[in-house]
Amino acid sequence: MREHKVGTREEWLAARTALLAEEKEFTRRSDELALKRQALPWVPIEKDYCFETEDGTKTLRRHDEYE
Repeated sequence: MREHKVGTREEWLAARTALLAEEKEFTRRSDELALKRQALPWVPIEKDYCFETEDGTKTLRRHDEYE
């Protein structure tokens, strides 16, 4: 088992404050990447994908493509 450093309340608070700043930066960067991912261009689905659901077989095709 890993041994943990034992320190003072002040040491813990300083380390926790620094870690919190890193966590906030990580979250901000993750949010930026998510926005970029959502902004990627869409492409049409050209392959038939079928899924078994409780309501039967479903596909990714739009309903109007069946007609």
